Amino acid sequence: MKLLAKALCKNTTLTNINFSDNQFGFEEGKILAEILWNNTTLTTLDISNNQLGFEGGKVLAKSLCKNNTLIDLKFNNNQLSLEEEKILAKALYRNITLNFSN
Repeated sequence: MKLLAKALCKNTTLTNINFSDNQFGFEEGKILAEILWNNTTLTTLDISNNQLGFEGGKVLAKSLCKNNTLIDLKFNNNQLSLEEEKILAKALYRNITLNFSN
């Protein structure tokens, strides 16, 4: 996953990634956050049905605040607590390019 993340951070053509149903946890959440932080072409990301949990949700929220290319984000069913959902909601509010999320 780390090698894939390095490639995706530098990729300038890929616009859509589907990482749903992979049982990603906190470590993978950090890697996803790195991808969102660095990739400048990604417009659609599906990370639904994983297990990001509290810490994974927090790092993802931080990267969503910075990302300005993502338009469509699917992250449902990730075992997020109410606190994490609030953190993500704030990040989504700050992200001016995101049109759809669930």
